[in-house]
Amino acid sequence: MFDAPFIAEAMQAYVLETAPVLALYLDANHCVAGANAQARLVLRGDAFGHPLAEQIVDFTRTLDLPSLIRQGGAVHRLTLSTVSGMPETLCFRFFPLPDGALALGSLDFQEQQKLRDGALELNRELNNLTRQLHQANAELRELNELKNRFIGMAAHDLRKPVGVIMTYSEFLLDEAGDRLDDEQRGFLRTSLAAAAGMKRLIDNFLDVSVIESGHLRLERSRTAVAEILAGVLPLVRLVAARKKVELFTEAGDDGHPLAVDVAKLQQVLVNLAGNAIEHSQAGQRVWLAARREETGLVFSVRDEGPGIAPEDQKRLFAPFVRAGTRKTAGERSVGLGLAIARLVVEAHGGHIWVESKPDHGSTFFVTLPTEEGGERPCATIS
Repeated sequence: MFDAPFIAEAMQAYVLETAPVLALYLDANHCVAGANAQARLVLRGDAFGHPLAEQIVDFTRTLDLPSLIRQGGAVHRLTLSTVSGMPETLCFRFFPLPDGALALGSLDFQEQQKLRDGALELNRELNNLTRQLHQANAELRELNELKNRFIGMAAHDLRKPVGVIMTYSEFLLDEAGDRLDDEQRGFLRTSLAAAAGMKRLIDNFLDVSVIESGHLRLERSRTAVAEILAGVLPLVRLVAARKKVELFTEAGDDGHPLAVDVAKLQQVLVNLAGNAIEHSQAGQRVWLAARREETGLVFSVRDEGPGIAPEDQKRLFAPFVRAGTRKTAGERSVGLGLAIARLVVEAHGGHIWVESKPDHGSTFFVTLPTEEGGERPCATIS
């Protein structure tokens, strides 16, 4: 014989304490007056003592809870607002009581299965997209390598004829300049300037090709800071003199040499100083300085030019980006110099940045560690 009272008591204890079912006792006003353990885990704390209807997500605004309760044991799919903040759909049955009602809610297994199937399908799609992405990345890497090889070969082949144009233009100006009239000398100077611009562009493309191929190697040597700056001056002094821009240097250093690739570091400083001169008016000044700080050695190039707008500063060291300010003599640039400078500085383990305000000039800073570290991998121009 079954012990009916014992079975009823055991089932009641299971529902109240263990079962994954929401059991809610609703008073005469349909407020939540009691709940089992599962319901207390799922429902928000403010559900108790308030109408159950306030916890039901009703997008149609047609919910009639008293009508559902009067229907007895019929199944109703209702979505509750839970303590996790995520709505959860349950299958509810309502049982009227003399002083209220009993609400029993269980998971909607069909809905759960739909969600699982949807998640599996999304996961399969994600795996397919991931494989396609890996394949596309591999193809892009191959295309990038081909691009670098092409740029390197093209730039290398262009360098020689451009060098010939520069050499013969300089020779004619030096040797036959007094036999030419002003117009002819002007033509030669224009040709020389155009060839020099083309050579800088070719050199930049070669630098990009080398850096992006990962073959940039630093040939470090321990060199005094004053010597580094002294090597920069001859390369920018003539440009400054032509534009009547005053050039000043200051090496506030304690004499300890710096382990750097001198040629590449001077290339960075020449680029910064050249930019400062090109953005300066006649009579303005440019300062090239170095000082030692606790964090390392800091080079700076300061000018009195038009400054750089904040929105331009954020992208200034990206490739093919030029500031909104025009160079004072109409000098042209493709916007690779600062991108290359950033990669060279970072390869040294350093950092490059700019501080500027419109109409108040600009200062570019390059900080390098004083202790020689391992050579950093080449970043990409991006």
